[in-house]
Amino acid sequence: RMSQRPVRVRIAPSPTGHCHVGTARTALYNLLFARQHGGAFILRIDDTDARRSTQASEAGVLEGLAWLGLAWDEGPDVGGPAGPYRQSERLASYQAAARRLLDEGRAHHCFCVQEEAAPGETAALARRTDPCASIPREEAERRVASGERAAVRLRIPPREFRYVDLLRGPITQDMSLGGDRIIMKADGLPVYSFATVVDDDGMRISHVLRSAEHISNTFFQLAVYDALGLEPPEFAHFSLLLNPDGSKISKRAGAVYVGDFRDQGLLPEAVLNHVALAGWNPGTEQEIFSLAELQRAFSIERCAIANAVFDHAKLHWMNGWYIRNLQRDDLAGRVTPFLERAGLLAAPAAARDPRHLADLAALVQEGLKTLAEAPDALEFFFRTPEPARAVELLQTNKFAKKHTLAEIGAAFDDVLPPLAGLAGSRWRSPEIEAVLGAELEKLGWKKGELLMAIRIAACGREATPSLFHTLEYLGAGPALERMRAVRALLPSA
Repeated sequence: RMSQRPVRVRIAPSPTGHCHVGTARTALYNLLFARQHGGAFILRIDDTDARRSTQASEAGVLEGLAWLGLAWDEGPDVGGPAGPYRQSERLASYQAAARRLLDEGRAHHCFCVQEEAAPGETAALARRTDPCASIPREEAERRVASGERAAVRLRIPPREFRYVDLLRGPITQDMSLGGDRIIMKADGLPVYSFATVVDDDGMRISHVLRSAEHISNTFFQLAVYDALGLEPPEFAHFSLLLNPDGSKISKRAGAVYVGDFRDQGLLPEAVLNHVALAGWNPGTEQEIFSLAELQRAFSIERCAIANAVFDHAKLHWMNGWYIRNLQRDDLAGRVTPFLERAGLLAAPAAARDPRHLADLAALVQEGLKTLAEAPDALEFFFRTPEPARAVELLQTNKFAKKHTLAEIGAAFDDVLPPLAGLAGSRWRSPEIEAVLGAELEKLGWKKGELLMAIRIAACGREATPSLFHTLEYLGAGPALERMRAVRALLPSA
């Protein structure tokens, strides 16, 4: 950190879509930097693109960042001393800054550009020679006063601009290769690089920490700072986020929006952890970091300059780790929305037994990579399998098919009575295991053959958690009823 000003950093997303993973990473790095230096982390909404900005998108951005656990100190929803925090509510400050530049001769009206179709700083907004630059100021003011539409262009000094990037070192650009640049469009709205300078100065931003795609904007912004006589902040530009194959992150290669990760059953802790490591190296072998640990370990100096990889496979591995390390009650709470969405929890929430749901979630915890896998893993606890389907499985499963259906039916005739004797307080996994162990000795079957036949009959599937625990939490009534229904379809010896 080179600046001696109090640390104030910001994230300034445009509310024109959902919260992108790149926005999330930039927000995280800004938050960590602010917390390490006792500074403030500010959320500003850059919503001057009126055609694309929506309240729903703004809500989505705020919701996505909040879901990740990122808490801003100032913003449109929490207020603060430097507000307002939406650019659409700060138009007067842009107009005042443009007026000052016009009055000082550092900007001029341009009648050549009536409508700018593309947002941002495109070649269409810059000219090496602008015929409007030589129009006398009085004449330009008269034409504007008469209702003629005009943009405002900044007079760009034909010289080099230089800044020292905290990650990349000194960077220089010759601005004489361009020309005067529009700062206020003909519709009265500012271009991005003008508005962001006015806002960053008004909000006393000390460090602008953002993605490398903004490097090209920095020099125009430095020209604006220079024209307004303002001290620019320190700049650092993080690497771009790419897919493992080097392509730009897009929906084609998997989720790119925070809301997608949430809907896919990823935990915010895992997403945040993976995002942190996609562009920052802790310098150790540690891979699992809580937000508090990131705050202690993070440093700007260890952020990568080379483009970073966002690896979905690694993210899912990390998510599985986090799921396995959740407390059972916490896991139950997190899988509940997914079970509800799948229609498995029909009873009113107040009527549910939270301990039972926690027991079920714990049964499948080891095997879950995402929360979204929970409905399939637990479905048979809530929906009775089709007995005829179970009979089909008994004929094809490599363990069960060692015996004929008639032999399986006879085995069920032997097993069901002692199991039924456990109904009630004795229906627990140790007792169930003991009963089935005794029956195995009588039958002379291999353990896997009998347990698989019971698993298929009671659960309708070939893979479940421990059968004895599964039967316990399924309950004596449903387990016995399902086995009897399958037995009824089996031939007698």
